[in-house]
Amino acid sequence: MAPSPNPAKRRPPVRTSAKAVATRAALVELAAQLFASRGYIQTSIRDVAKAADLTTGAIYGHFRNKAELLAEAISSRTATNLEAKALFGRASDRHIDTLRRMSTRYTERRELRALILQGAAAALTDDETRKRLRDEQLAHLDDWAARYEAHRDSLGIDPTVDVHDALLYTWAAEVGLGVLEALGITPRSRKSWGDMAARFGRGITLPPEEATPAPPNRRTR
Repeated sequence: MAPSPNPAKRRPPVRTSAKAVATRAALVELAAQLFASRGYIQTSIRDVAKAADLTTGAIYGHFRNKAELLAEAISSRTATNLEAKALFGRASDRHIDTLRRMSTRYTERRELRALILQGAAAALTDDETRKRLRDEQLAHLDDWAARYEAHRDSLGIDPTVDVHDALLYTWAAEVGLGVLEALGITPRSRKSWGDMAARFGRGITLPPEEATPAPPNRRTR
């Protein structure tokens, strides 16, 4: 006898209603605000449900657990506060100018950095949070690297530069700023912070230091 068709294949695809999409987006926005202001560990699913005037069951109807909700909140903030305002790897936009512009606007991403900091603290003791956030962060980093790789030549990035690590380096500066902000330490000015990012951007267009000829030895009499 031929095997019976998989029932799942016979069913028509489930279409998510516009209301469900809107509710999910609203929950992500609300959770982002609560996690950033109150703390991820200190905020429960029940707290999110109460603020949204929903039941906890309704929350779980959209998200498997709190870690998934946090990952969605970080990903959403990254998309709206960073990716939507940057031109990652477009040949028409110099990466140096992008780095300068986006770094100058670092104050707009304070909540995003706070969310990542909260998640990192929770990830130390919660494997589910660690896995969800690791996957979320790598998805963005891999996408950014692919975009820059596609335009490496037109951007003038030195062929010896590991683009993924270069992006990881700049992202570490962004996330690390979130740690310092929690301690009350911030850049002296937006201009100088943007200038440092631009200097790094110019740096990755140069050959490695060991390939630069050493200046001739000059003896003094």
